[in-house]
Amino acid sequence: MTQLNQQKRQAVAFVTGASRGLGKAAALYLAQAGYFVLIGVRDIDASQALLAEIREKGNKGELIALDLDNPSSITTAVKGIEARHGSLDVLVNNAAIMLDGGWVGNTTITIHAVTLKRTFETNFFGTVALTQALWPLLIKAGHANVVNVSSRMGSNTYHADPGGPLVGVKPFAYDASKAALNALTTHLAELGQPLGIQVNSAYPGWVRTELGTEYAELSVEEGIKTIVDLAMLPPNSRTGKFEHAGSEIPW
Repeated sequence: MTQLNQQKRQAVAFVTGASRGLGKAAALYLAQAGYFVLIGVRDIDASQALLAEIREKGNKGELIALDLDNPSSITTAVKGIEARHGSLDVLVNNAAIMLDGGWVGNTTITIHAVTLKRTFETNFFGTVALTQALWPLLIKAGHANVVNVSSRMGSNTYHADPGGPLVGVKPFAYDASKAALNALTTHLAELGQPLGIQVNSAYPGWVRTELGTEYAELSVEEGIKTIVDLAMLPPNSRTGKFEHAGSEIPW
C-alpha cells in the first residue's frame, strides 16, 4: 500500500458504512494516504469523533449523511458531493447488513420475504442506486476506482462445492445479496474500462468486526488491506476482479 502521489487536485474518496468496522478503518487509512475522505454514515452526530480523529492528524474529511434505504438521502448526498467537489476518484461500497440471524445453517426455505427484501435494499439496490448517481462524477475524475466490499459468502463456486469451505454455512439473504453485488462488479467493469474506471470486488477475509464476530481470524487493520489496495490502484491496473490479499476469489 503506497501513499497517494501528490497532485494539483486532492483526490476524493467516498466510503459508505464508515461509522465503524472496516468502513471506519478504510476511511482513516485513505485520509492518512492523502485523500479527502467523504465518510458515509447514517448518524452524523454519532460520527463527529471519527471526523475529529481524521482532522487531528492533519488530514481532510467530511461527514456525508447517507441511508441507502432512502432514495432522497442518496440524491441529497450526491448533489452535495458534486457541488463541493465536482468529481470523485474512489468509491468504496462498504455499507451492508446481515439479517439472517446467524452464519451457520441454511435459511433458503425459512428466510422471510421481508428480511430478504430489507437485505437487498441495503446490500444491493441502494448500492446500485448510489453508484449510478455517482457515475458521472467518477467519469469526471479521469481515472477512478470503485470497490465493492463483497464476501466469499457471495461465491457460487464455493457454495456449489460439496467439499468446500461453505458447507452448512448458507445464510441465504446475505449470500444472495453479495452474489448480486459481484454481478454489479463484472457488469460495471465493462462499462468503466473505456472510461478509465476500474471496478473490483474485495473480500476482506473473516474479520473481527460486529458482523464477523470476535471469533474471526483477522483484525480490522488486516481486513482493510484488500479494500484499500483496490481503492488505490493506479490507472490501467486491473478491473472486473474478485480478490482477497492479491489473489483472485472464484465467482
